[in-house]
Amino acid sequence: MKIKMKKIAIFMANIRYRITILTFFVLIFYIIGLWKFSFFDNNIPILDGLSSVTGNRLELEQNIKEMVKDYPIEQMVPYILEKDNMTAAFLVSIAKKESNWGKRVPVLNGEDCFNYWGYRGIRDRMGTGGHTCFDSPEDAVDTVGKRIETLIRKYNLTTPSDMIIWKCGSSCAGHSNAGVRKWISDVELYFNKIIN
Repeated sequence: MKIKMKKIAIFMANIRYRITILTFFVLIFYIIGLWKFSFFDNNIPILDGLSSVTGNRLELEQNIKEMVKDYPIEQMVPYILEKDNMTAAFLVSIAKKESNWGKRVPVLNGEDCFNYWGYRGIRDRMGTGGHTCFDSPEDAVDTVGKRIETLIRKYNLTTPSDMIIWKCGSSCAGHSNAGVRKWISDVELYFNKIIN
């Protein structure tokens, strides 16, 4: 019985020794891995990328706010900034072309419909020219933003020339070439100022 207990004790000691050695090597490899991937530097690539994105977002916000200052669309900026950069750029640039950022708008009973994009979705409340009347600035940005996001994601319309569908619908056959080119160039001017 004593011999059996002694063998068990030696076996257990060997296991503890092996676990200790294994733990030591795992710890060493872990530290080497951290060092190799620059986690001990203050220059962590992942965080650099994050600060770059954050910086770009702050720049986008400042750019849009300065651009639309003192225009009616200014009240919509907080909602526009909830969208991704490309959608925000299209919201601002199309609104510039279609309504001069809210200075030329459809109305209903003399009130602003908050439709700065020439959007024509069927609703109970329709404004002048068959344009949609939105319940609030937030409703306007959410509704139009979702449509733009769909055109970007589902149909890969990522440039103002792709987005001409906003002006023409399924075909530009009923529009003059000069009018189509002008729409694209005007939207592109502001789109590029925002996105670049």
